[in-house]
Amino acid sequence: MNTGLALVQGLLPLLPYPYTGSHTACALCGGTAALPLASYDRRLKRMTSVVCEDCGLIRTDPMPSEEELGVYYRSLYRLDYQLVGDKPPRRHITRTTAEAARRVALLALPEGSRVLDYGSGSGEFLAAGRAAGWEMLGIEPGQAYASYARATHGVNVLDALPDNAGPFDAITSHHVFEHLRDPLAVLRRLVGTLAPEGVIYLSVPDMGPSQKPGFERLHFAHVHGFVPATLDLLAARAGLVPDERYPHAGTTAMYRRGESALRPDRATAAAVLSGFNRVSPAAHVLSLGFVAPALKRWRRDIRDTFGK
Repeated sequence: MNTGLALVQGLLPLLPYPYTGSHTACALCGGTAALPLASYDRRLKRMTSVVCEDCGLIRTDPMPSEEELGVYYRSLYRLDYQLVGDKPPRRHITRTTAEAARRVALLALPEGSRVLDYGSGSGEFLAAGRAAGWEMLGIEPGQAYASYARATHGVNVLDALPDNAGPFDAITSHHVFEHLRDPLAVLRRLVGTLAPEGVIYLSVPDMGPSQKPGFERLHFAHVHGFVPATLDLLAARAGLVPDERYPHAGTTAMYRRGESALRPDRATAAAVLSGFNRVSPAAHVLSLGFVAPALKRWRRDIRDTFGK
C-alpha cells in the first residue's frame, strides 16, 4: 500500500481502499462459504464485508495481507479511523481513563498480580493497574501511542509479545481482536502465556442486532466483526471457557482455561444478517439519517474534551 496514495484516496468517498489482499477462508472455522453483508463502510468507501456461512464471523473480503495492514496501522490508522494525529486527544484520554477504571474494578486482582494488556494504546489501563499494585506489561505496535504511554505514564510497553513472556495472572485485550487478520492464532499464543488459574478479558465491538445503518459499523480497520456467539467460539477454539465468576456482557467477557463443546453454528450467520440494517448509503444520506447521530457524536466529543 503506497502511503501517499492511501492518504489521498482515504479522503475520497466512493472509491475502494488502495490494497490488493486475497480471498481467504474464515479465520475462525476454516469455512469458505460466505454470504454478502455490505459493499461500503462508514467512510462511504467501497469495501466488501461478508459473513461466514458456517460460523457467522464477519470478515473483510478480500482480506488485507499482513504487510498491507502493517503499513496501514503504522502510517494511517489514527488519522483515517479516529481522525487524530500522533498524540491522543483529550476526549480519547477521558474515555480510556474511565474504561481503565472499570476494567480494574472488574478484575479485582490482588496486589502483585502479573497482568498483560495486549493492545495497550495510550497506556491508561497500564497506569491504573500499576496504581492497584499489579505488575503491568503492555503490547502496543503503534509507535506513537506506545511512546506517549511510556513518556506520560512511565509504563512498560513493548511492540511485540516476547517469546518468553508470562506466566500472567490476567491478560486483557480491549477492542483489539477485530483488527487482527488471524485472531485465533493470536489468542492461542496469549493462552500459552496464561498462568494455570489465570483469566483472559476480551472485549470487541458487538456486531449483533442494531438499528444503526450497517455500513456505518464497518471500516477498513476492522477486518473481523464479532457477535457473542463467535467471540465464545473464538475462545473455545483457543482452549478457553467463560469464567462464571464474572458477568458475560455481550462481546465483553472473561474466560479461563477449559474444554468446551462449542462448535460452529450455521444459524449464527442468519442471525447476523437479520439483525444488520442493510440500508444503502444513498438512502441514508438522502433521508438525512446521518444528522442526529452526527450531532450526538459531536456533543459527546465536546463533553469529553472540555467537561470535568
